[in-house]
Amino acid sequence: MTERLFLYIDILGFKNLINSGSNVSELYEIIDDLNVHRDNDFTSIVFSDTILVYGEEFWNSHPNKGIMWLIEFAQDLFYRLIVKDIHFRAYVTFGDFNHFKLKHIEAYYGQALVDCYESEKRIQCTGVFLDSRLARFSDVFQLTPYNSECHFVHVMQHLDDIRAPYEGYPLSGAYLEATGMEWWVAYLLRYLENLSGHMADESLPTEVRQKYRKAWDMIATRHGGMMRRLQEANFKVEQVIEMDWTEPLARIGTPEGAWG
Repeated sequence: MTERLFLYIDILGFKNLINSGSNVSELYEIIDDLNVHRDNDFTSIVFSDTILVYGEEFWNSHPNKGIMWLIEFAQDLFYRLIVKDIHFRAYVTFGDFNHFKLKHIEAYYGQALVDCYESEKRIQCTGVFLDSRLARFSDVFQLTPYNSECHFVHVMQHLDDIRAPYEGYPLSGAYLEATGMEWWVAYLLRYLENLSGHMADESLPTEVRQKYRKAWDMIATRHGGMMRRLQEANFKVEQVIEMDWTEPLARIGTPEGAWG
């Protein structure tokens, strides 16, 4: 038995992507370029709509850092998929996982994979989640309890740059412009706009809209005032963060954008 820190990612709506004629190869190109593939202390496995990442046993003695890295790998994918409006659920846990090469195939199995699969399917929400047993080790990312098994991970850390009580808006955008953070925040605002649109889209099945609504509610535990203001302004973001957003929003999805 080999116990490891373990990340499980399930791309949501994968069947619909294929049925709609979307360029699924572009999704795989994004996955192929993720930072995790350049880190020798972690190994990734990709099959169909699932991504697995596990850490070497070394990280068992350094859970704070290991968990941080696994969440950052999921965060990397999250940022890159904003422009594609593709969503996923990710689950970080600790448990038994084995991976080795045979003559013709690779074998991978273990209780961590089973636990993630079963736990992830019980989460009616999008985003990144951390096994509650590991919550005490998350000293970089803020968490919100989701259920008795796991916590929602707030991966959109740059939203803290525009965080204020509801009454504090509109905010000046001077800080963002001074620090160059407007290029990053533009993507996060686009993600929130996509989320808001999906949870109100009556053409989607009720259970799908509820997953987007739950993600919105989870994020709102830290940023409720800003999100309420954005909806009231119909996502005219200059009415919430006072600056010229024309160029940052126009750069989303371009080589000049924060994440291309």
